[in-house]
Amino acid sequence: MEAKIVTIDDEPAIRSLIRHALRKEQYKIFEAGNGDEGLKLIREKMPDLVLLDVVMPEMNGLDTLVVIRQDATIAHIPVLMLTGVKDSEKLATALGNPRTDFLEKPFLLEMLQQKVQEILRTYRAENVSKQE
Repeated sequence: MEAKIVTIDDEPAIRSLIRHALRKEQYKIFEAGNGDEGLKLIREKMPDLVLLDVVMPEMNGLDTLVVIRQDATIAHIPVLMLTGVKDSEKLATALGNPRTDFLEKPFLLEMLQQKVQEILRTYRAENVSKQE
């Protein structure tokens, strides 16, 4: 089954890099330039994973994450925070949920690919065990 991934980042160049890195893996990628657009896309596409930039104008990634985790229809979706933020307190808040992980920018595309595969493998295994 092809995994669906929503990428939310205000920088088109970053979204493009992510898209090219993950398309090799046959993932279906949906992109948003800010938190509001991203939330609409998440609710519409119901992805298997969200890649979320922390620092964005309007609605930042941490605020977007709070909305995701408070919405029962999408709270189960794993989120990989992509961040250059070194503020450990902010990251600790974001990582307070087992379905939230982070990857520090700048990152190697191979690291992103491995992290995405690992999260999706865990997510699928949890969903299979819930169905049994």
